[in-house]
Amino acid sequence: MLVQPSKNSLLLILFGVWSFLLICRPQDYVPFIAYIRPALSLGILTFIVYSASHKTGNNYSSSLQLNLYTYLIIAMILSIPFSYYRRASLMDFLTYSSVILFLFLFYRIVNTLQYLYKLLFAYCVGAAIYAVYILKFGSFMNDRVSFGEMFDSNDIAYYVISLLFLNILFVTKNNKNYIRLLACINMAIGVIVVLKTGSRGGLLALMSVVAYLLFANLRTINFSFILKIVVTMVALFSLQFISIDSDRYKTILDLKSDYNITGEEGRVSIWKIGLRLMSTHPFFGIGYNRFPEGVGHDREARGLASAKWHTAHNSLIQVGAETGVVGFILFSALSINACTIFWGVAKKAKSEDLAKLGEIAKVGFIGHMINIMFLSQAYSVYWAFYIALSAVLKSCLDQEDTASQSSSAGLCKEKLGFAGTVRN
Repeated sequence: MLVQPSKNSLLLILFGVWSFLLICRPQDYVPFIAYIRPALSLGILTFIVYSASHKTGNNYSSSLQLNLYTYLIIAMILSIPFSYYRRASLMDFLTYSSVILFLFLFYRIVNTLQYLYKLLFAYCVGAAIYAVYILKFGSFMNDRVSFGEMFDSNDIAYYVISLLFLNILFVTKNNKNYIRLLACINMAIGVIVVLKTGSRGGLLALMSVVAYLLFANLRTINFSFILKIVVTMVALFSLQFISIDSDRYKTILDLKSDYNITGEEGRVSIWKIGLRLMSTHPFFGIGYNRFPEGVGHDREARGLASAKWHTAHNSLIQVGAETGVVGFILFSALSINACTIFWGVAKKAKSEDLAKLGEIAKVGFIGHMINIMFLSQAYSVYWAFYIALSAVLKSCLDQEDTASQSSSAGLCKEKLGFAGTVRN
């Protein structure tokens, strides 16, 4: 289905601005933006323009990722009547509806690789700007940086890592020099912020991705292993001039005395409670976004004097306890399938730009998934972003395969560009 150019241009601009607000959150450090609630108002406007430009009743059956995500939404909704606090679950889900809308519109609107690259670069720059504000205006408690009311130290590390490695797309030689320089600066600032958060989960994610980049054979980073080692050593040496709480990171090696392993309020204990809640509420869970209440009820039932509430500190356990076994399976399947798609696009794509997108999306998603194993971010817009990205890249690969079967080189080129088309 072709779209009128003027309407399509307006839609691309609206979605770009709206998604930038959702992903990069400038309203957190520019207060007057928050007063007009731009994420809500622009989201509604984007949906109206999209609806006016396209036929209703679109069929999503061609995308496995969107189908699985739809089933996950249903699991969330079904959990609400069985929630420990039904009204709170309902209100939280209504708030989450903006993420749902973002995921589906991302799949529908992002219809060219050129536009996708522009979006990703904007997200990288936006995340770096936020990181600068965190370093300059953030508060330090116990040598750990936090900023505003939205993100604590661990959430900051998660936010930065979710977007950090996408910058690799823009440091390659096919980009303009100022873009390459800006991408390098973005990555340097991001790494500094992650280290200053004192987030051990963030550090593990960072180290894991760096190790993967060292040993993986990537088209995007076509460096020899020796050169990668040299670059890594120079980066590590540079960190000597940055003030970080190294003692906190050293505790990763001393698990026996870590309260997270031994204490009732530690993460291992909380994870056990989450698994117990999943086993006792296997069908509908304890209610969307109600894991803390579930912990309190569990401790109260065991007769503990201090029946404190705690978040899950693990997204898989969180979604399993709150939406049941089906929700756990769907979340896991979506995540595994996203990684499989990224790997497949990187290996099979004939287009260099598409292959690089697959490679770096996989790199970013590895860091993202490692990090959410230590955080309650099951319903995060950043996880939804990677699911939407996987659906888009799978569609691009399918269209490329279709184009390659055509005997007409001109037709192949036209289809590969996806220009002026929208998925139906």
